[in-house]
Amino acid sequence: MWIYIPYNSNSMKRKIEEYKRALILRGKGKSIKQIARILGVSVSIVSVWCRGVRLTDKQIENLKRRKIRIRHLRKLARQSHLEKVKRVQKLFQIAKAEVGPLSDREIFLTGLALYWAEGFKSLKEARLGFCNSDPAMIKFIIRWLKKGLKVKQEDFILRTEFNLSHKDREEEIKIYWSKITGVPLTQFEKPFYHQSNWLREYPSRDNYFGVLRIRVRKSSELLNKMRGWISGLAVI
Repeated sequence: MWIYIPYNSNSMKRKIEEYKRALILRGKGKSIKQIARILGVSVSIVSVWCRGVRLTDKQIENLKRRKIRIRHLRKLARQSHLEKVKRVQKLFQIAKAEVGPLSDREIFLTGLALYWAEGFKSLKEARLGFCNSDPAMIKFIIRWLKKGLKVKQEDFILRTEFNLSHKDREEEIKIYWSKITGVPLTQFEKPFYHQSNWLREYPSRDNYFGVLRIRVRKSSELLNKMRGWISGLAVI
């Protein structure tokens, strides 16, 4: 019987052993996919190796039953996944409805809590500042600064910060954040490039937009008030 064993002086012995094990496993009634998984080789190679092995009627029947059982389990898994998705979607909608419309005071306190978490507030700071990569949070903070703290559009100074490997997308990234914030490109400073190794994997290179740093001109008094507001939250 002809068998296919890729020739390599360093691996020939191992391939022969794998071939022998494949024949033994097939003789015990294992499926081609099972054998491939056990040996760590491709299904096509196992299929060629085991071409001449004859299975008993009982073994053939067992493999058919196993195939039907696997299909059934996969169907149950898909149904379970769909049910889970529906549950998550339902919980999402219920939770969203529970928040409901926010009053001006609730919006103010929400923005204050976000600034407490992500804003620039050390004693070395002289202006309001905020930095984040979440576009929804950035959009909220911009609106909050305008509506809650009466910051004027022309007083925003923005700077993009991203990995150096995306330097070729500099303009694209600036335009992205300009659309998110509604702040014109003329109010963007020169980008800051990070040269560190990646800490996060992105599904697509085009989905990466780094982080945005927001500064507010002549906001030292607001920053002092911000420290007081945060102190008010901290007593809870």
